[in-house]
Amino acid sequence: MSQRPLLEDVTQDTSTRFVSFTAGSHRFELAIMKAEYFQNQSLVINLPKNRQGLLDEENINRDGYLEHLFQLSAMEAEELRNYLPYLL
Repeated sequence: MSQRPLLEDVTQDTSTRFVSFTAGSHRFELAIMKAEYFQNQSLVINLPKNRQGLLDEENINRDGYLEHLFQLSAMEAEELRNYLPYLL
C-alpha cells in the first residue's frame, strides 16, 4: 500500500464545551471547541444538523451568515445570535 501524502498534520490540546438550550421555539445542541489552531475563533458544531463553522463575534453578526452556515430560518438564527456571544 502506498503512503498517502498529508498537507498538514497538527496535534493540539483543545477545550470542548457541550451546550444545550432552548431559545424561543427552537432547541440548540452545540459543541464549542477552542484551540490555538483556530486563532481567535471557535469551532461551533450544531450536533443535530451535523453542520459546523468557525465563529467569532464579527461573523455571528454578519447578515445571513448563521442562516447559511447552520441552515436556520431567520428567526432561529436570531435566537442563536442572542446566545452565541456569551458562549464564545
